[in-house]
Amino acid sequence: MAVYFVYRSHYGTPSEKHVRRFEFDTVLDWAKANFRPVAGEDAACEYGEILLGGLDVYSFGSIFLDAAANNLVFPREMADVEEWFQGMYVQGTAHGPHHIQVLTDDDEIELAVYVFDDHYRAENPGKADFLLLEGWGLPAGDSDKPLPILPKTNGVEPKGDGEGSVFVVTLDADNSSNLSDLSEYGHGRRIDGVRVPDLVRYLLVNPNEEDYGALYVLRESLEPLFHEQQGPEAGFRDAIRKDPGDLTSWAAYSDWLVEHDLPPAGLHLLELALREREYEHGRGNRDPRFDCVKVSEHAAQASKNEGRWPDAPAETPSPRDTYAQFLFFDDRWAAAHPTLAAGILTFASRWDVLT
Repeated sequence: MAVYFVYRSHYGTPSEKHVRRFEFDTVLDWAKANFRPVAGEDAACEYGEILLGGLDVYSFGSIFLDAAANNLVFPREMADVEEWFQGMYVQGTAHGPHHIQVLTDDDEIELAVYVFDDHYRAENPGKADFLLLEGWGLPAGDSDKPLPILPKTNGVEPKGDGEGSVFVVTLDADNSSNLSDLSEYGHGRRIDGVRVPDLVRYLLVNPNEEDYGALYVLRESLEPLFHEQQGPEAGFRDAIRKDPGDLTSWAAYSDWLVEHDLPPAGLHLLELALREREYEHGRGNRDPRFDCVKVSEHAAQASKNEGRWPDAPAETPSPRDTYAQFLFFDDRWAAAHPTLAAGILTFASRWDVLT
């Protein structure tokens, strides 16, 4: 049995998730083993960082300092664990018999902590799968099974002219309420009548100057692919630019690409756009070398390095780098990965994802 500590933060990782695993039966057992009053702020923060294997979680060390300063009781039940975590800079907490969640912030952006155990996972199958997904990349694969039941998403108009649906997710920190106001942003969106291989054609056929989030970034990144053309692909792209709805032009371009061991046109252009070096929301020290991009037939994603806070030269990735994620997956991918699809959309809509 294991206990999992997940730190949700735009700092230091393309996935927004830092995961630590501990060999304990329950969250309460983990708390009992690690509860320790520590005198002095520096010593308390050092103890918290050592406990998490070198992970610096904003204000986490304060729970040990708080225990020393306020004579908190040794945790004997989960209510005591929640009280103990109040030593962090807390905006909200939620807990159950086998989990606790904490919302906090560092005066710039909001962050969250999730601690849960295998008992929670057994009682809530799949609920924590996205939190525990190893690395930043989504798995490939698709299925012709029916679309699973997923969290509510906001529809994008107009609809496409094909089958299926594409789900569009933006995970960024564009203001200081980046987690508490997720539901208001509607960062989980859905375009009906289109799948990932045809997403680029949909965007070209349906220009929208008022779009935002992942769709806005993708539209902006497509622009230079059609207006700064050169080389053997230029003619194909020019034909598509002039009439993006002409399926014959798309088919001709795809045939040429496949002959050159490249993906069909829709996926090829999608990957090139997501790899675009320019990103207007980045800081002056943004480094596109740290971007992470992955495109499969029914899922695509980009994690864009925004730069480092505070502003400083960025020669190698740093824990102070921030990232913004843009994810696109369709109904066929969701049918093959139902718990991941549900987890992503939940993650995009609320901070207390274990509730």
